[in-house]
Amino acid sequence: MSLQLAAWISGGTAVAVVLALIFARKRLGALNTASWLVIWGAVVLLGEHPFFAISYTLPLPSVAEEGPMTLLPHARIHFFMSGIYAIIGLVMLGVIARTLLSEGRAIGWFAILFALIVGGTFDLVMGALWFTHGSPLYRLVGIPVHPHGFGWEFLYVYLLAWIAALTISYKPIFAKPPA
Repeated sequence: MSLQLAAWISGGTAVAVVLALIFARKRLGALNTASWLVIWGAVVLLGEHPFFAISYTLPLPSVAEEGPMTLLPHARIHFFMSGIYAIIGLVMLGVIARTLLSEGRAIGWFAILFALIVGGTFDLVMGALWFTHGSPLYRLVGIPVHPHGFGWEFLYVYLLAWIAALTISYKPIFAKPPA
């Protein structure tokens, strides 16, 4: 199976999970659904950014077309620890989602919004500048994309999941109760 086909299958599966949660929101409850959407987005990210940061520090053969990544020993520990702290941060985001967001607390909603705006913006901008993964998002604004790019199909699902979570939870958190 080609890498691009695998990317489309994994991306489609990840989007299917988002859609299943959205369609189940009446049964699960809006805030509970929103918290699970945030967690699903974090799971998607766990398989991407922390995985790469940690995997490039280990002495494994690289399958990337660029060849094996060589790092100075000092840089290796920084890459490794950035992956570890990214995992910790994503777990903490899940804790925020399961506590503050699912309880309907505005601070939880704003924490997710902050992660989406700051993390999503850096992800999209730096992805456009360093490696576009072949994403059509970049083609829309005229940025040339990597000709053999793949991976965006799965990676950018977290953006969809977190936007859906914020949208679904907005009214239950911020709507004024009837007088």
